[in-house]
Amino acid sequence: QMVRRAPQVMVKIAKAPKGMRGISNNLSYISRDGQLDLEDQDGQVIQGKEAVADLKAEWQNGGVPIPQQSTKRDAFHLILSMPARTDPLAVQRAARVLAAREFSSYQYAMVLHTFETDPDPNPSRHPHVHLTVKTAGLDGIRLNPRKHDIQRWREGFAEALRDQGIDATTSSRLHRTTHERWTIRRAVDPITKAKQIDRRLRATPVPSVQREVMQNYERVMKALAGSAQGEDRQLAADLVRHFTGRSRVGEKDKGRSQERE
Repeated sequence: QMVRRAPQVMVKIAKAPKGMRGISNNLSYISRDGQLDLEDQDGQVIQGKEAVADLKAEWQNGGVPIPQQSTKRDAFHLILSMPARTDPLAVQRAARVLAAREFSSYQYAMVLHTFETDPDPNPSRHPHVHLTVKTAGLDGIRLNPRKHDIQRWREGFAEALRDQGIDATTSSRLHRTTHERWTIRRAVDPITKAKQIDRRLRATPVPSVQREVMQNYERVMKALAGSAQGEDRQLAADLVRHFTGRSRVGEKDKGRSQERE
């Protein structure tokens, strides 16, 4: 008996426009020169060529200004796609959820392309969303995606699709062996009162044996810490320092591997 596999999501960075000239060409391209409606980070719909021109001016002069010519990557162009016959509105809603969660402090524009609505002479049969994000965030933090970021976006897109009732998955082994949860914590700088985003990855290892061993150690350490004997309490403190040190070493090794990516 054949087992039906869930359709795989596709999330990729198509290009990184440089300077306002590159961004202008990109926004014209994804909107098909104003023939398709764009949607910005505030949910506003940009209709028509003149409205797209106004959006370009807003990007160039708002927040961190963008020079006409530049050697920097001033935006990132993402494509989020699903196989043919997937509900295009579900793809659009899932992309909207992902963009709001991942790029809440950035200016962005997104547009849905379908075989029926795309005026291109050779439209794709795969419903997909073009998402262009301005690199400089409103909080001053520049977007600099790495491989693990793109993988997180894939997983977030697949999750958002499943919430829309669409069967979707990613093809990464990492996704099958590690469950990653991201939390976003907003902190207010007492000096600038600027919002800063602190994303901290919490990964839950799959091996149940490792969890069971650690739980046993925790029970032992609690018992020792509550002992009336000074030697027992000292041993509990030593164990805490030991496991804390191992955790820090693991985080450092993980950081080095991410830098190599």
